[in-house]
Amino acid sequence: MTGKLNGKLNGKGGPKGTLKVNGKSKPVTLTAPERKPYHVALIALGPSSEPWLRFAESYGGRRYYCDEVWTVNTFGDVLAHDMLWHMDDVRIQEIRAAADPDGKIARMLKWLKTHPGPIMTSRAHPDYPGLVEFPLEAVINALGSGYFNSTTAYAIAYAIYKGATRLSLFGLDFTYPDAHVAEKGRGCCEFWVGHAMARGVAISVCDKSTFMDTYLEGANQFYGYDTQDVGLEMDGARAKLTFAEKAVLPTAAEIEDRYDHTKHPTLPNRPAIPSLVVKREPVASRPQPNT
Repeated sequence: MTGKLNGKLNGKGGPKGTLKVNGKSKPVTLTAPERKPYHVALIALGPSSEPWLRFAESYGGRRYYCDEVWTVNTFGDVLAHDMLWHMDDVRIQEIRAAADPDGKIARMLKWLKTHPGPIMTSRAHPDYPGLVEFPLEAVINALGSGYFNSTTAYAIAYAIYKGATRLSLFGLDFTYPDAHVAEKGRGCCEFWVGHAMARGVAISVCDKSTFMDTYLEGANQFYGYDTQDVGLEMDGARAKLTFAEKAVLPTAAEIEDRYDHTKHPTLPNRPAIPSLVVKREPVASRPQPNT
């Protein structure tokens, strides 16, 4: 038995076609198989999203770097992408928009209504035809965890679920060096990156990002090696380290400068958000443990 499909495939149910088997024709609806992303670039809203444009341009276009680009929230009207992530329920966003009719959320909702999708979210809404509900139960059952406290965490988990083998991350910036109060989400996203790496997914993080402390260089990436220069070279999948004693050690002032929470690590001329700054008390004024 031999068969031949006549018609044009697409991913939306497609037009009607015919299947010829042993000279007899049978009507069928032609559909393309679901495409699984191989290399996904996720562009979130943090400062380290800024290099993405130049990076993608250097390849001659985003499609020459990765298979799919996913982005978040208001970047859906800024960056070319294959999937938009907006996990907030638009019903809640409409309440926010009503309180500020000319604000950022209200403006975003206007174009979300005409966005062709897919827009991954928590709940669909008939006024926003591009919305697609996140398959929460399926993802939890497939990956074994229901830890999701940010939109980007859902996106990373979904990339694993869909079988991505490489994930490049831009704009995931949650914290500042040694600050104890920050935008939530970093721990959850790093948790899912760990899941991804354990499953063999290759992870790339923009070198300007605070995520996974990627912005740090040399020995600063390895806590405790302040008196040595640590060299790292990759031989295939294996790391080779070299160690060299530093000729000059940092001064006391330079050491304390590392604990200055008022500096933004990726944008030196921009101060940290005050709510993220935790001032260090002098050692003498800190409560001492009972002995």
